[in-house]
Amino acid sequence: MNYERFQALGASVLGLCVESDRAHTAFARHLGVQFPLLSDFNREVVQQFGIAYTPEVPFSGFWGMSRRSVFVADRDGVIRYAWITDDPLVAPDTEAVLRAVEGLATG
Repeated sequence: MNYERFQALGASVLGLCVESDRAHTAFARHLGVQFPLLSDFNREVVQQFGIAYTPEVPFSGFWGMSRRSVFVADRDGVIRYAWITDDPLVAPDTEAVLRAVEGLATG
C-alpha cells in the first residue's frame, strides 16, 4: 500500500477535510484509512491555503468546501510541492507525490 511507501521515506501523512470528526471516523473505518484525519470544520486551514471552493471556483454551490489537494512540506514547514484540482473526482498522482517526498529525503 502507498501509506507504507510514504512511511519508509520518513514522511508524516495527514488528511484534512472540513467535515466533522464524526464524519472522519466513519470515513476512516469504511475505507481502512491508516493515517490521521484532521477536521478543519471552521475552514481556517482551507482559507489559509486558498483551496476553498468560492463563487469564483464553484462546486455545486458548496462554497467553503475544500478542493482536493496534496501538499508536501519540508521539516521547516515550507511547501515544496502542491497539487490542487477543481474536480473532486480526480485523484492525485501518487507517484509524483512520492517523488516530491523522495526529493526532500535525499536533498
